[in-house]
Amino acid sequence: MLGYAERAGCHQGDGKLHRAIAALLFNPQGQILLQERKSSLWDGYWDITGATHPLHVGDRDESYEEAAERCVVTEWGIRIPLQRAFAFTYFSRFAEYCENEYCVLLTGIHDGPLECNSDYAYSLRWIDFATCLQEMDRGPERFTPWAHLAIRGLADRRLIPEPIVPVGDAVVGAHP
Repeated sequence: MLGYAERAGCHQGDGKLHRAIAALLFNPQGQILLQERKSSLWDGYWDITGATHPLHVGDRDESYEEAAERCVVTEWGIRIPLQRAFAFTYFSRFAEYCENEYCVLLTGIHDGPLECNSDYAYSLRWIDFATCLQEMDRGPERFTPWAHLAIRGLADRRLIPEPIVPVGDAVVGAHP
């Protein structure tokens, strides 16, 4: 993963191992935000909240955090704090293309309205984490490969935030 390569070269044939980010948003009820992906690769698949690559800007590359923030702003029109959860490396074929990525997953919590950018997604949905895992078990071919790795990785590492649901003046599930 040295230097910068064009997106097409990184995704054709066996591709080139390259950096990527995945962003997954939770709401205060503990649900995750999925999008029905609109892209030349994995079009129409259910995906996590956002995925992109760090860009080469001027004389440097974006950090994973900068790329994730750009992704969430571009695809959802919101700015929220994102925290690095974990990273994974994977390879997956898609016809004559592939994903060959070192991917950093960042997560955040959003409490408010949003709309998906129609350039990136057909639709959105909030779904309970456990329900999403069940859907992935019943129809794994309906989800992107990195969605499987990100969501199952959170479950395996027990990194799923507790719901934070206001109850009167108290907040249930919040840590002091």
